Amino acid sequence: MRPDAPHTQSGRRGWLVTAVCLAAGAVCLALWSTAGPASVTHAGAGPAEATAQPSTSPSPETGGAALTTTVLGSVTVHSGSVARVRYRADGPDGDTVTVDLVITTRAGDVRRRLVTGRVVRAGEEQAWRGRLRLRRGRYLLVAHAVDANGVTESSARAAKLVVLRPVPPLVPSAGARRAAFTWASKRSGAVAVAVVDSHGHLHGRNAHRRFLTASLAKPLLLVAYLRRNDTVTSAMRKTLTRMITVSDNDAADAVYRSVGVKGLRRLAKLAGMRSFETNSAWILCRASAADMACFFRDMERYVPRRHRRFVNRLLTSVVPYQSWGIPEAARPRGYRVYFKPGWLGAWTLASEAARLERKRVRIGLAVFTDDNPTSSYGKETVAGVTARLLRR
Repeated sequence: MRPDAPHTQSGRRGWLVTAVCLAAGAVCLALWSTAGPASVTHAGAGPAEATAQPSTSPSPETGGAALTTTVLGSVTVHSGSVARVRYRADGPDGDTVTVDLVITTRAGDVRRRLVTGRVVRAGEEQAWRGRLRLRRGRYLLVAHAVDANGVTESSARAAKLVVLRPVPPLVPSAGARRAAFTWASKRSGAVAVAVVDSHGHLHGRNAHRRFLTASLAKPLLLVAYLRRNDTVTSAMRKTLTRMITVSDNDAADAVYRSVGVKGLRRLAKLAGMRSFETNSAWILCRASAADMACFFRDMERYVPRRHRRFVNRLLTSVVPYQSWGIPEAARPRGYRVYFKPGWLGAWTLASEAARLERKRVRIGLAVFTDDNPTSSYGKETVAGVTARLLRR
């Protein structure tokens, strides 16, 4: 086989060349992996073109410190109310920077510009204070900055902004409260007034004095019963309806047998009714005007969601001949009144509690009267106090 020997040697030399090339390629690949693409220098490139990716280190003009911005702390505010936003731009000490402070959506869309082109010293805390009018929702507070060389911030730390519903107008006003309480102090008999204003603050005169609840215990029986019964039979719905809309005492007796003293106590404790006292007879329970004003204003909080429409319908369907006092004074002023009256004897005791709603205003009100000289006197007291409280 001698004639084939030259071809064999040539084949061996070819394999050797291939092996050397593969080894060289492996070495190059290893060098590339170690240095990374940012270290590769292309032929003919100058020093400034040596890096393929932009450097994140500060330029010499920035004095060695990157320009950053921070909004200091989240903000929660009612739309239309005054807010305070703290922010800071950090960079080389002593340098001045120009700052913008904006409100954006989470997607980055700008909704408001609070600060535009304000020149501040780097590192010093700044504050913006003003009235914010935005739709209810969640936003971001972001500060942007640029230094004297035109370099913008390398990072901007945003803060959350939560905008709540607008604060309703204050009802009753301080002047209206003074007028109502002064007038009540001049009425005969015992008079107690409590009102939870549209901002949620309790005010009153003799507000924590205990009175017999009489039929004002019936809304408590209604809520206590519905809290312990997921479903209500047709017959029981009729009983509850009679108890509230026509103040039927036999219906209240039936509900009290189901709820019991313990049921009323549990509800009173849940509602924070500190002055409430139970009795073996529901009509002889005791409560303060403050207890009932707070309970009525927040009643929906204690009623299971599936029963709220039913409860609201009952409290707005009291028969006309029992719609004296609070509804008599509030309805002509545009309020929707959820209420229950209570009385004993020949109207010697005449009391009423209600939740009043109009647009964004919601208040709780209770007026208790006792030792009234005539059958109409207590009703007139309740109506007179209500009318003065609701004056603009």
